Amino acid sequence: MAQALFVHGSRDLRVEPCEISPPSIGEVQVSLRRGGICGSDLHYFNHGGFGSVRLREPMILGHEVAGEVIALGPNVAGLAVGDLVAISPSRPCFSCAQCSHGLPNHCLNMRFYGSAMPFPHVQGAFRDVITARAEHCVKAVGLNAAQAAMAEPLAVALHAMRRAGNIVGQRVLVTGCGPIGVLVIMAARRAGAGEIIATDVGDMMLGFAENAGADICLNMANQPDALGPFGKGKGSVDVAFECSGSQAALTAA
Repeated sequence: MAQALFVHGSRDLRVEPCEISPPSIGEVQVSLRRGGICGSDLHYFNHGGFGSVRLREPMILGHEVAGEVIALGPNVAGLAVGDLVAISPSRPCFSCAQCSHGLPNHCLNMRFYGSAMPFPHVQGAFRDVITARAEHCVKAVGLNAAQAAMAEPLAVALHAMRRAGNIVGQRVLVTGCGPIGVLVIMAARRAGAGEIIATDVGDMMLGFAENAGADICLNMANQPDALGPFGKGKGSVDVAFECSGSQAALTAA
């Protein structure tokens, strides 16, 4: 048996035993080293869910994790015991039309670690040991476990950057400086953005944004019209990344 972090309801977390399944064909067993706390984890803890999604049974939290491979199932290639890996939280069915066409990222029956959307819920990854498909485990060469656990949220930022196209020399606006916003700032700086404007309603988050590479940091709670000069004429911002979920930020962008 392993130990896992279960959420039973709002403000009700318990460390309880969970079963360990041995790795079968194409699977590996991973001893968890680090995990990131997502906003969805906080919603489950604080409110017992989000929107219409509610906890209906105890559920293991967590989906941003990294750990060390401790056992290999049959027919696993490219991984070895002792490898540090980042684990993808997505769990496609591999049997629907999209999966059959080699597009598991568009799976019609996609499930994610630590999700109460389906019932029974999909148990999460905040546990001592987890068994995962080998192709969902990526070797984290040159990284420590904490850095590797950031792979999933970083992928969100990199996907947004790819959708934006070439931003070399452009003026970029990032609204919302939580973890995703800060990662977008870092990605934009690395992608060659000419100037990065960051907005938030808290000075602490703007401090993170500045450290990540933002050139201009604006507190919209203290300066509601701070973006005004950038909106004159047809506007002077080339690309905007909305990372807050705030209607006011969407309107400003």
